[in-house]
Amino acid sequence: MNTINKCLTSVLLGTILGAFALPGHAQSESIQPALQPEPVMQVATLPEDYPKSWLFAHDANFHSLIAGRIEIMDAAAETKEYKGALGAAQFASFIESSALPELYVAETFYARGTRGQRTDVVTVYDKSTLMKTSEIVLPGNKRMQAVTNKHTLRLIDDDRFLLVFNFTPASSVTIIDTQSKKILSELNVPGCTMIYPNGPRGFSSLCGNGSMVSIQFDVEGNEISRIQTAPFFDVDKDPVFDKPAYIDDVAYFVSYLGNIMPVDMSKAKPKVLDKWSLLNADEGSQNWRPSGWQIATGADRELYVIMGPDGFDGSHKSGAERIWVYSLKSKKKIREIKAETAALSLELLNTKPRLLAVTNVNMGLDIYDTKGSLQRSMTVGDVAMPFVLHGVRQ
Repeated sequence: MNTINKCLTSVLLGTILGAFALPGHAQSESIQPALQPEPVMQVATLPEDYPKSWLFAHDANFHSLIAGRIEIMDAAAETKEYKGALGAAQFASFIESSALPELYVAETFYARGTRGQRTDVVTVYDKSTLMKTSEIVLPGNKRMQAVTNKHTLRLIDDDRFLLVFNFTPASSVTIIDTQSKKILSELNVPGCTMIYPNGPRGFSSLCGNGSMVSIQFDVEGNEISRIQTAPFFDVDKDPVFDKPAYIDDVAYFVSYLGNIMPVDMSKAKPKVLDKWSLLNADEGSQNWRPSGWQIATGADRELYVIMGPDGFDGSHKSGAERIWVYSLKSKKKIREIKAETAALSLELLNTKPRLLAVTNVNMGLDIYDTKGSLQRSMTVGDVAMPFVLHGVRQ
């Protein structure tokens, strides 16, 4: 009986499988040839000279500091504004070369992501391919790690030298030859901070007593002069933001209480110019104050500053809904821009006519014309934090 059942089962199973197999075989003969797979590993490139409407939005990425980015965006594009991105790890600094087809990112890595052996490097990228072309290891674990700031990484002398700010908390500046990609020297700036290019081949740093130290060096990176200015601002009563607007070789430092401290940086010895105020009497009584991160920008003898009313000690990083524009000739306000969303950072682009790029407090990117008309808004990323904006350098 068991033998008969096994035979019947085998015959039935064969019949069922055949029933499924025959239609499938017939169908396979009637279908069209399969679509060819799309080619992979396609590589697009960017122009070596970026259009002046492009900008670099530095995403500090506080949600994951080891994965910061430099987003390349076209501020004039109605669509397809995103052009590419670079990695920028762990409180990175960034600068674009205008003389070489290169982009530089000073960044920090840890062997196990958030811990382990630390390595500081300057990563050099090709502008067209955004591929890494070289990596300069910075010795001593000294590179300053702080919220991104333009003045922790600077190029000088027609981009021949790249300067990196160090803080341990001892402060110094590392000098790198961009042609050989070699570290030349490290110059100490005790009690002083940041890098402000000045003179034919040098830089200045703001010091804790309200003064400025200025250093010139030779082509080998050796210091040849050091000059200390007299204090020109009161660090206790009215400190300055460490992010001046450079216009025609003058660094316009903005103070917390709304004063402008201009310094002519064209010579080896900086020249402190006359202080002037952003405020009239009525505005002063309403406590209008500068507020934001990258609070000032300018060109064409005009200065743009983020301003807000009812300021108080501690409101200097909050951002504000007004952008005041000043004539540097008259030292008077000539117009106001009302931001659609409160502004945090500003960058005036080298377009004709010029565009004003604004990071708002919601971390979006708004593009205005210089009269204050909103041209477009962009999203840099889902959770991006583009604290610093860099226009394409001239």
